[in-house]
Amino acid sequence: MLLDRLLKLPPRTSRTVRHRDVRMTMRDGVSLLGDVYLPAEPSGQPTVLLRSPYGRGSVFGLMAQAFANRGYATVIQSCRGTFGSEGRFHPFFQESADGIDTVSWIENQPWFAGRLGLYGGSYMGQVQWAMAAELGDRLSAMAMSVTTSDFQEAIHDGGGFRLQDLLVWAHLLEHQERSHRLRNAIRERLFGDPLKRYYARLPVHTIDVDALGRRVDFWREWATGNPQDERWAPIRFTDTIDRIKTPVSMVTGWSDFLFAYQMRDFQALRACGCTARMTVGQWTHSSIGMIGESLRDALEWFDIHLKGARPARAQDLDRVKFWFNGPNEWRSTTTWPPTDIRTTQLALSADGRLSDNHVTPGVRSFTYDPSDPTPSVAGPMLANRKGRGDVRTLCARSDVLSFDGPALEQALDLIGDIRVTLTTSSSRPHHDLFVCLCDVDAWGRTVNITDGYTRLRPSSSPDASPRTTVLKTSPVAWRVPPGHHLRLLVSGGAFPRFARNFGIDENDGGDGTMAPVEITLHCISADACLLTFSSKAATSAQ
Repeated sequence: MLLDRLLKLPPRTSRTVRHRDVRMTMRDGVSLLGDVYLPAEPSGQPTVLLRSPYGRGSVFGLMAQAFANRGYATVIQSCRGTFGSEGRFHPFFQESADGIDTVSWIENQPWFAGRLGLYGGSYMGQVQWAMAAELGDRLSAMAMSVTTSDFQEAIHDGGGFRLQDLLVWAHLLEHQERSHRLRNAIRERLFGDPLKRYYARLPVHTIDVDALGRRVDFWREWATGNPQDERWAPIRFTDTIDRIKTPVSMVTGWSDFLFAYQMRDFQALRACGCTARMTVGQWTHSSIGMIGESLRDALEWFDIHLKGARPARAQDLDRVKFWFNGPNEWRSTTTWPPTDIRTTQLALSADGRLSDNHVTPGVRSFTYDPSDPTPSVAGPMLANRKGRGDVRTLCARSDVLSFDGPALEQALDLIGDIRVTLTTSSSRPHHDLFVCLCDVDAWGRTVNITDGYTRLRPSSSPDASPRTTVLKTSPVAWRVPPGHHLRLLVSGGAFPRFARNFGIDENDGGDGTMAPVEITLHCISADACLLTFSSKAATSAQ
């Protein structure tokens, strides 16, 4: 009942009976364990399935019980190799076959009434993508949060390696069955990130021995893997989206590190004619607010599509509901980006200005030194509790370029996508680019709005002539107040959020060899270096 009040869940309607450690046999003979929650008085209730690598207790068991207490037969299963389930845990690669086999097991149970919904977030959302296309019309609805159809892209975000978040996640997996989750969270709050001393160790793929206590095969696959390798194909489900016809509801946050990918999935579903909606709040990946909204959203969605309830409003079935930072209010639109926006372009000028008219032509350079890498101060990270914050310390570094717009005379609403075009040359062919768009107030407080990152491979050009790169950041809904101004930061990395580029070659860092690289921005014309964003005149709630 305490969880119900904390998460503002609707009233309970059912008494339930929990059947623990139920064995479910997969096609290869491996048994996976699950807990089955059945109404005390079964009467053809629909079923909700959760598949979890994090166990069936604590908050995950409470999630399952939340559905059961509101009239759903509910199954929560431990993924292969976790919490008593047999087999070896190989993240992402095992979930398609196991998920489909689990659904077949459910369909053969006497209490199954023919209507199935899938629920979960993050990894527990990826398991839905892994089986949804193959299930076809055997599936009645999906509700997912902070997830993506293609985790390979998240692992090798921008072509680099998402070091900090993945090490935090691997550490969680390695210790979750031997430690207390709440105690660990309190310890981290008091003493900071327990993995901080490991991020800079080399080579990256062997950090596992010290940080995790043993060799972990999947960590080494990720840290040394080529993002373009075909071996990732079995965990990339973006190409199966056009085969999904079941209604899908999504919940995410502006400060979730998977947000941009989830928005792309939503747009792809809508383009294929699928009934889909999305809610975007001011949440990080695992915030209590996001968990509560995800559960409330799923209960409403399943009541409509599994129980036949009438939606409060027809438009609630196909919409994007988003929290607008600045006005601090909810807005709703039928498409993303909204149709009533305009595109604005500001050129990066050699004198450090963001200008929509006169550009001072020239070049600006900085040196990225992997032995003293540009730090990641804030941003959409799994390991970051706040997502946004004051990043003005970055502006004082010699390896960060700042470009400032004029103080605004009236509020500017940024709503939609943002792109940064950079024309660059470099002293070495291997380097990264990182951009961060900020809101700067009259006292100099510099808050990150959104950012983008890419790892550049050597150019195919036979000479060292400048080349143009377009970086796409996460979408935004942000009001810049009068008196504030926009600032764009450009650097060669954001460590330890992304692994350092050592300036040597694609498989560098094995022996600790590294080389600084000088990166030059060629601000030679209005379109050589450019900030492009979607905006509209500031308005009240719609």
